[in-house]
Amino acid sequence: MTIYHLPNDTDRIPAAKRTVALGLFDGMHIGHRAVVAEAVRAGRGHCAVYTFSSSTLYTKGDLRRVATDAQQAVILERMGVTELFEADFTAVCDLSPEQFVEAILQNTLHATAVTCGFNYRFGKGGVGDAALLERLCAVRGIAVKVVAAVKNDGQTVSSTAIRSALAEGDMASVTRMMNRAYCFDLPVEQGQHLGRRLGMPTVNQVLPADLALPRFGVYASCVEIGGQVHYGVTNVGVRPTVGADAPLAETWIDGFDGDLYGQSIRVYPVKFLRDERAFDTLEELKAQIEQDAADARDVFHSDGDTPIKAVLFDYDDTLHLRDYAFRIACHLFLYKHYPTISEEEHAARWKTMVQFDDYGYRRPLSYPDFIKKYLREWEPTCADPAEALREFFLDFADNCVLLDDAVDTLCELRHRGYRIGVITNGGSFTQDHKLGLSGLRPYVDITLVSEAEGFDKPHTEIFRRAAARLGVPCAACLFVGDHPINDICGARAAGMAAVRIDYGFAQDHPIYERPIPPGVPEIHRLSELLELPSLGV
Repeated sequence: MTIYHLPNDTDRIPAAKRTVALGLFDGMHIGHRAVVAEAVRAGRGHCAVYTFSSSTLYTKGDLRRVATDAQQAVILERMGVTELFEADFTAVCDLSPEQFVEAILQNTLHATAVTCGFNYRFGKGGVGDAALLERLCAVRGIAVKVVAAVKNDGQTVSSTAIRSALAEGDMASVTRMMNRAYCFDLPVEQGQHLGRRLGMPTVNQVLPADLALPRFGVYASCVEIGGQVHYGVTNVGVRPTVGADAPLAETWIDGFDGDLYGQSIRVYPVKFLRDERAFDTLEELKAQIEQDAADARDVFHSDGDTPIKAVLFDYDDTLHLRDYAFRIACHLFLYKHYPTISEEEHAARWKTMVQFDDYGYRRPLSYPDFIKKYLREWEPTCADPAEALREFFLDFADNCVLLDDAVDTLCELRHRGYRIGVITNGGSFTQDHKLGLSGLRPYVDITLVSEAEGFDKPHTEIFRRAAARLGVPCAACLFVGDHPINDICGARAAGMAAVRIDYGFAQDHPIYERPIPPGVPEIHRLSELLELPSLGV
């Protein structure tokens, strides 16, 4: 992803036609993702984002960011954004709506299509709205897609709503609106070494002044170091007993005593335990820290029988039928790149692609090599393999349709109080758009994609991360999936309960080559989950 800082980099911008997503994107929550996803779809895999540099804003109310600039950039790049335009707000704030559309969208960005949220404002004083944007763009031949409000549990998702939940220490609601856990991804800095003197060493992260912070207090937290999840206690605030010059995240990590100075680590405050308060003596402080540690262990660990608190799902062939979408994508690939072949030859080539894919289980080539193979073997075309691959992925995502009982089942599980998550193998670009364009995100709390996490199922770490970021023990999780190894064995190895779902695949499907471990329930529709004794009302 190429980043341009405007107006300084204006002369560097290639004069190419663009689809542009407009907005602040200061939280990259599920509403922001919906706007960007529409731009990626409209641009057929090529999308630019035009936003404002946070350091130059001054008229937008509470401007504390929910995601740091670095977090925003990572998410946008994984979504397939190829260009990020960060503008100096002071350089454009006096433009009228007409001047903004002409000078910025038309003459600088060469936009042919734009997307924005339902509440988008632009022009001096914010006088322009989405309706005016549509009218001004129409006369210039620029298509406009206005994305409706994304709601979660009946509430419109917004950065303002997330900041409000953070202020209350309601991390579960924050996670649900962002579809990921709130995180301090910051370097560890030298502190006063007080924790070490108390026998409970801690790590300190200085919190950025423009970052929206959780309610000051003590949290049960999970910490990811060197690819592994650890558990701990994080104090967010100013440490009233000993004082701090600026807000800090000070974290004690259970069972870890390494040197982390200068390293960036991810700390997820997942459950509020208590408010900050001052102690009269260091002995009282130490006793409270020990109690906080015990309380945090209760969040992440369980003894004996543990009721289910979270239901996690595989995505492909669990919440939607993967082969249905894949086969349509293969048809579209042939129509686009070999439009002159006969219907008989089209059918034969389609069958070859589907058989080679082998239900996605034993395809011997990666997706890029899979596409290159057929572009090369069948009357070589002038198509760019990278472009053809992006088109294929988007067609794949466009045709992912949630199963007819998926939404109702997820809503009922949430109504019963369960946290909901998705863990899926695959590339970030592919899976992100399959998850987003299917309409799934508003119904789940968190999604983990293997490429972004650095672990594929059945590796236990990706399961452990999902549970930890939700703030529940693995033993309190039920995982639902179709694959005997990746889903069932992987979840059970992580300490989760598992349910196998089988919609009745073809007899030669590789899914039937591996036996299901004994004692694992099997269902044939998602709604059957609601009848399991472990998930009863």
